[in-house]
Amino acid sequence: MTQIRLIALDMDGTLLDDDHATVPARNVAALRRAAERGAAVAIASGRAWDLLHEVAAQLDMLHYAVLSNGAAVLDVTSGEWLWRKGLPRAQSRCLIELLLARDVPFEVYADGENYIQADRSGRVLARALSPEFASVLRRYSRFPEDLNAALEGRCVEKIHIFHVPPEERAALQAALEATGPLAVTGSFGTNMELTARGVNKAAAVQALCLEVTAEQVMAFGDADNDLELLRWARWSFAMENGAASAKAAARYVTGANRAGGVGMALERYLAAP
Repeated sequence: MTQIRLIALDMDGTLLDDDHATVPARNVAALRRAAERGAAVAIASGRAWDLLHEVAAQLDMLHYAVLSNGAAVLDVTSGEWLWRKGLPRAQSRCLIELLLARDVPFEVYADGENYIQADRSGRVLARALSPEFASVLRRYSRFPEDLNAALEGRCVEKIHIFHVPPEERAALQAALEATGPLAVTGSFGTNMELTARGVNKAAAVQALCLEVTAEQVMAFGDADNDLELLRWARWSFAMENGAASAKAAARYVTGANRAGGVGMALERYLAAP
């Protein structure tokens, strides 16, 4: 096997347990061994950095954070932002106004921070993936009265809509795309995730890895916002609990997130000779 120089890890449904907050001990131990052998460890998440502090604290070997589906990359060791590609401010303003008018639960990631308009907070928190993650949202999100005013002068990385009824999805997506070029994906259930066109985890990892080839990258994911990364990395793994699309995009399938599937793959493929 080629020397693995980077391990890129999706969070929810992949690295984390079903509480969306805890990294299974098997994953931590295997990642620590991989780092000791020279692999840089990167999380590749749909979340903003503010919503990952408690996860990062569990990963003492973490080097990079690919955030907001690839709209931003942070060097965790130095605190330096290495890559940013946000939505144009005029477009993000229109998108937010449209979503407020339609009364859907959503949040906005900007400059590594999470914003939820105060009068939407109850509906957003009710849609959190778990009680533990709802607590994370309460602790780390900002709740301005006027969301668009709070975002002036900031780089809007991603807009995350927690729930769109299936019968309304096509019409809403058409209205959103009418505001300008846009990437629309999802990671669970009926959510929608909006970023600038061309933003995805693979593009961000390639920007990060300037001298690292796909052959030297190990990637893990479970959902539609992982597909480009899973297709690009030579050593790509979909989780047993992952979507069919993720399994089709990846070269391998590993165990479920709750069983430490990341650790299983690392133990098998990166075991000491």
